[in-house]
Amino acid sequence: MRQCIALLIVLGLAAVPVLGCTPATADSADTLTPAAVETSPSQAPELVAAVVTAEEPNFVLLISDEPNDIGDFSELWVTVSGVGFVLADSDEVVEQTFEPVDINLVGLTGEAAVAVWAGYVPEGDYTKVFLYVDEIWAMPVDAEGEEEAFEIKLPSSKLQIVMPVAVEGEEPTDFVFDLTVHKAGNSGMYIVKPQLTESGQGAEYEIQEQAQERTRTGKPDWAGKPHESGRPDSAGQPEGAGSGLMLEPPDDAGNPDDAGKPADGGKREEKGKPDWAGTQGGKNDDSSSEEDDSD
Repeated sequence: MRQCIALLIVLGLAAVPVLGCTPATADSADTLTPAAVETSPSQAPELVAAVVTAEEPNFVLLISDEPNDIGDFSELWVTVSGVGFVLADSDEVVEQTFEPVDINLVGLTGEAAVAVWAGYVPEGDYTKVFLYVDEIWAMPVDAEGEEEAFEIKLPSSKLQIVMPVAVEGEEPTDFVFDLTVHKAGNSGMYIVKPQLTESGQGAEYEIQEQAQERTRTGKPDWAGKPHESGRPDSAGQPEGAGSGLMLEPPDDAGNPDDAGKPADGGKREEKGKPDWAGTQGGKNDDSSSEEDDSD
């Protein structure tokens, strides 16, 4: 009897760790979030960059987004066409321009990022990084149609971050240029600017695969497409303008040769001369005949 009880106790103790493993397995499965699935930190950014301008890139530019007011938009497209660097020892600017790349900032919050450009930057120490932006177009999250899209204007065509960057060694330098959008008070206007605390060399990031693919397909038609003003093309022009028809002058259009002249071609109407203004000496002849008659 005692042996049976001892055997049951041993079996019970052996079952405890087996039962305890099941919750641990379930917990580990719960940690797989959609964000972790969509991002791929193991991918080399220079291999997936939207634009590659060097056979062996030594610099990779990445774009990310700080949340702030990004929730006001369903899409926020930024078109980037270059990057610049200021050398620390000479203030010389090294610029690299490339084919414009369209980035949708929505979905790039946190560490999610896209690799925009991979290319060559001369080795050295830099103090500033410029991002050249062509245009920014936004679609409000509550928009009912494409006509509600609007452009966010920048004070200039470039955004800058003042921070040290060292380009050296064989491994490519990864630089995250983090952007953020703010609502300017109650004006209804928005401002896009760099987020210094989330930017820089060595900043944490993960390539967002879906967003990275969108950089290859480009932005939608409404982003950057001006809306019709409601005024026809021929407004303010003569009737028939823009129709491709040759406009003929009216029948009474003047001839340049006699423009500004009266209808008689500029000739004065002859009013005739007085009777006495005849042949030379005619007036004396008349007076002498009167004297003869008086005789």
